[in-house]
Amino acid sequence: MIACLATAACRPAPPSLKSSKAKAPKTTTTTQPPGPLRPMVFPVAGVVSYSDTFGAPRSGGRKHEGQDLMGKKGTTLVAAADGMVTYLKHDVSGLSGNMMTISDADGWQYVYIHINNDHPGTDDAANVFEQAFVDGMRQGQRVVAGEPVAYLGDSGNAEDVGSHLHFELHTPDGAAVNAFASLKAATHSVFSAAQVVAAAPTGAVDVLAASAPGTLHAVGWALDKVVDDSVPVSVFVDGNPVSVGLADGARPDLAAAFPDRVFADHANAHGFDLSVGGVPSGSHVVCLILHNAGSGGGSARIGCTTLAVS
Repeated sequence: MIACLATAACRPAPPSLKSSKAKAPKTTTTTQPPGPLRPMVFPVAGVVSYSDTFGAPRSGGRKHEGQDLMGKKGTTLVAAADGMVTYLKHDVSGLSGNMMTISDADGWQYVYIHINNDHPGTDDAANVFEQAFVDGMRQGQRVVAGEPVAYLGDSGNAEDVGSHLHFELHTPDGAAVNAFASLKAATHSVFSAAQVVAAAPTGAVDVLAASAPGTLHAVGWALDKVVDDSVPVSVFVDGNPVSVGLADGARPDLAAAFPDRVFADHANAHGFDLSVGGVPSGSHVVCLILHNAGSGGGSARIGCTTLAVS
């Protein structure tokens, strides 16, 4: 077993978060009706170009229901609003490819389509989860406006038209509306790396090993930095999530280790003991992802280890 001594050695190259302000995109004005004005953070943390193509004809008699924000593959995508990930698809089949939907408290939906499916600098279509979505993203995850959530790409039917984010805005009743005016008026704010770390859960791995043929065993603890709720824990194998559990087991040692922490509803119950089966034999990089249990703002990757599975 080869343990990574530094977390950064086991994770994919992080997105560029040198500044909390993203560069404003290039836009092209048109005579198309601009649509409703919905306050939001611009969903791409980098330079893009776009024109108003809402309603334009598409193959099969379809009409375009979004805006295509053309940009560099791998550019970080951020949450356009505070809300919850209500849909996440890690599958490049169909027109959309990898995609996700964030819904805000009022029921408005922000849809991200053609999310990345390639390793950096390639067009290999390997579709590794951690190259498509930021650590911690899953259906039901809460996010904060400006928080990194995914990476711009060309999955689905975008392979031949260039990397871009197809972005849609839907009303609470599900109708797609023109997002052009909202995008033009959007603020440009991206969580800094320090903000992500500050809001991320904390935890540790006591055991991470291949316990039986095709089986992994993970033991440890996790705490959210804001709320006392139990932290969801995902097991990633070679960059893809294979199982998710909950850090809700007894860990009476945490009260002494965190004397300033007030444990309420889940007093001392922040441990996890996970068993994951069905892992193919061979050498695998295994990591644990701690999901923010509160209002969003980051996740933590811990315990990355290369394991030989029989």
